[in-house]
Amino acid sequence: MNYFSFFKRYLLGLLVLNLAACSTLQPVSIENAMQYSPPRGIDYGSLVEVKTLDKRTVKFRVTEITDDGLGGKQGFYRYEDMQNLRVDNPGKNKGETATYILSALGIIALIALIVNADNVTICTPSPCPVQ
Repeated sequence: MNYFSFFKRYLLGLLVLNLAACSTLQPVSIENAMQYSPPRGIDYGSLVEVKTLDKRTVKFRVTEITDDGLGGKQGFYRYEDMQNLRVDNPGKNKGETATYILSALGIIALIALIVNADNVTICTPSPCPVQ
């Protein structure tokens, strides 16, 4: 098995996993949202996904936050009518995500170097004979 192609596939899989993890919405407790205004993790401009008790799912940017619910262009949704509430805060962990990506790439590069170390030849005097 060619180690280089294995690591290319591994790197691609790691990248896809990271992109999928970065785009997921984080759940928000509706009970806590009813008790504490504004709900933890939700600010003006946050992208939220609301699933209502009548099984409708709506995504919108928050333009209104009250003790009763959240509002945006699609309308106002009361907490008591929500079955599920999720929020996406893209700027919240931006530096942390970059650190994970760079660390993973560094580890992969180090492993690739170690695996391919048997291909390195040291010749004195130069140049090395062609094999």
